[in-house]
Amino acid sequence: MSKIQRVFKNKDIRRLVDNFFSLSALKLINLILPLVTLPYLIKVLGFHYYGAIVLAMSLIMYFQAVTDYGFNLSATREIAKHKHSKKQLNFIYSKTLWSKFTLLILSLVVLIPIICFTPQFREDSLIFCLMCLTLIGHTMFPEWFFRGIERMRYITILDLSVKISFTIGVFLFIHKPQDYWIYPVLFGCGYLLSALIAYYIIYKHFSIRLRLVRVAQVKTTLYKGFPLFVNQFMPNFYNNTTTFLVGLLLGNYAAGVFGAIRQIVNLLNVFNSVVSTVVFPYLVRNKDKFYIYSKYYIGFFVLLAVCAAFIHPWVFQWIGITDKQASVVFLILISGVTSVVVYHIYATNYLIARGYDRIVMKITITVSILGLIASYPLITAFGLIGGAANIFSCQFLLATTAFIMFKKIENQKTQYIGI
Repeated sequence: MSKIQRVFKNKDIRRLVDNFFSLSALKLINLILPLVTLPYLIKVLGFHYYGAIVLAMSLIMYFQAVTDYGFNLSATREIAKHKHSKKQLNFIYSKTLWSKFTLLILSLVVLIPIICFTPQFREDSLIFCLMCLTLIGHTMFPEWFFRGIERMRYITILDLSVKISFTIGVFLFIHKPQDYWIYPVLFGCGYLLSALIAYYIIYKHFSIRLRLVRVAQVKTTLYKGFPLFVNQFMPNFYNNTTTFLVGLLLGNYAAGVFGAIRQIVNLLNVFNSVVSTVVFPYLVRNKDKFYIYSKYYIGFFVLLAVCAAFIHPWVFQWIGITDKQASVVFLILISGVTSVVVYHIYATNYLIARGYDRIVMKITITVSILGLIASYPLITAFGLIGGAANIFSCQFLLATTAFIMFKKIENQKTQYIGI
């Protein structure tokens, strides 16, 4: 008992536990809410209209990945290193926000003509345009700041407010298929409001304010962050392209089924994201703790994935997924999530935490290009199963190559110490 008390007297450990439970509370709600809204949306809208929303969201996610630009790692890492310097925090906060605003403007300049002039998007052009609200709100929200200073409770409170308000809004305002345009309005406005509240909190409680920075500093920020941008963007690119191609090649109904299955699988992704997010700034400062973390976390997650595979038929019945291929698609995607866990452990929380950004960039570029090449023939030949197989193959290759690089670096360290 005294040993446990000594552990929790450590300020870093207390902060780590607080951050974990703060984000866990948030993600737990994020796990529950889709199970509440998804059956209702599928019943009211049908897979066709829900598929239109999935297709629009998959297009927006390309540009979300651009505006993220890896700042959830690069800016988090910088803030974690300089969290006790108000001057440095002001500078990092300002240059990051101006960089994100620049990327947002460029994204909208490209996105709006795509929506207006692409024939496949014209039928649901209103949905695609309204989804731009989500892009703006997502870009503006300074999650990376709260991650870096390890005050993730703020993320929890703000995100929970958005998600709960969104869920209530779904039941209040969406009653027939033609109401599907309300979905992106509720989603986007919630993110915009939470971003504005976050700016107020940062100004009021941390005395950090947005200042003007030179254009050259924005350029430098984008240049230095490019490897991490590639690391974050390329997996999202092939991952999102699969869903996007399912909608374009197989239709809105197939996109709705595939999107619903992926939303269920994403519940495990969300859990893994919590763990990876919480431990990243901690492992940046305490690199020796990586080995304990990696040893126990993989085994725990495999057990979690097996449980998910066992109960998924009841979840499908609850939501209303009856497609014959659905279970096979689910099991393939669950296996892929397990590979993502391995990738996050060895790529994000080992290689990137130690500054090996360019090694991870090369891995992600190579694997993602292979995934992009394989996506079209796999989907056209095997339908939804081909899409799931493409995602799994890429995730497995990412995990394998990240682990190989980890072992290579560890062996080099051992040889160096031996000398």
